[in-house]
Amino acid sequence: MSPAAPAPLDDENLLSEILLRLPALPSTLPRVSLVCKRWRHLVSDIGFFRRFREHHRHSPPLLGCFVEGDRCVPYTPIMHSPDRIPAERFSLQLNETCHSWVLGCRHGLVLISPDSRKRVLVWDPVTGEQHHIAFPPGFVGAANSVHGAVLRPAEARHFQVILVWVGGEDKTNMPLLACVYSSEKGVWGSLISPLIQFEGYFKGLSSLLVGNSLYWCLGGRSDAILEFDLERQTLAVIQVPACLSEEDLLQFAAIRAEGGGLGLLSILGFTAQLWKRKTDSHGVASWAMGRTIELDKLLSMNPEKERVRPLIVGLAEYNNVVLLTTGGDGIIMLQLESLQFKKFYETTNSFYHHQFESVYSAGRSIGGGHDGAELLHST
Repeated sequence: MSPAAPAPLDDENLLSEILLRLPALPSTLPRVSLVCKRWRHLVSDIGFFRRFREHHRHSPPLLGCFVEGDRCVPYTPIMHSPDRIPAERFSLQLNETCHSWVLGCRHGLVLISPDSRKRVLVWDPVTGEQHHIAFPPGFVGAANSVHGAVLRPAEARHFQVILVWVGGEDKTNMPLLACVYSSEKGVWGSLISPLIQFEGYFKGLSSLLVGNSLYWCLGGRSDAILEFDLERQTLAVIQVPACLSEEDLLQFAAIRAEGGGLGLLSILGFTAQLWKRKTDSHGVASWAMGRTIELDKLLSMNPEKERVRPLIVGLAEYNNVVLLTTGGDGIIMLQLESLQFKKFYETTNSFYHHQFESVYSAGRSIGGGHDGAELLHST
């Protein structure tokens, strides 16, 4: 008789594939490492860490958020112990004397403009590494006229910064501009200026990455979405649905649509609508309305007593979670697919919240003290 086949967990390759698919929570790998020396040796291997981060790169957990402030960038955790990261661990103190603008978070990096929008700071909260980059020539650092995004390829130390600029509200003949910085080369690329103009400003929400394009929400004489195609290096302006364009109190955000592609969340009063950008057989793109959500009923609000309508203050692109502020209720997290919601925290801060979605592992002391422990790896 042939010898008995080894048990599944005795097969090193099969065990690795199983552990690779565990949830990407901060406490997962530290707990796995405590099972036995063999398992600890496997999950401590740098090759396994790389595969684990890459496997969960497009579905990272939502850890918390950053909010701009004076001389600091405070962090607020979302998860509960043992996956909760203490606020003081990720909060950044700055030497600047003016207001610091957070432009967004992605791939474990935070993009900040700390001094009247003359430069940007790329910050890795886990390692503490900082890169200060002056604005490219031709950009003017006026409030609400410059926005940006940061990207980092999988398993790479280098990153890209994309800055976009609009002429500003109530100005004429002002072009749109974009420029891409490569940390690998250490220089800005050429200015990208399309043959279109837009009189308006950035609303302040983080950019949205869908496929090969980044999207920012614009306000002004007409609400719109600015698209930057990373592959083609082109800019375009997408108008919101015509039925919404004349609404003065419109709240909207670019989102990932159900099934993929560009979507739109619009809120007027206490009614939210989900839209999707579709292209017909002739290549003509248009908006199609999907679900309608009555926020007052979903969130148990009384429109007659509530003086503050729901405002969009943040969006988590991978988790498809929107952050809403409703006055006295503080910040509410709403998952757009399941429509599950929970109160994030009590605050009177109406600044934009920039969600930090990242995959990393925490140290062995996790669970042994208040709010978690030492961070080791991140994407």
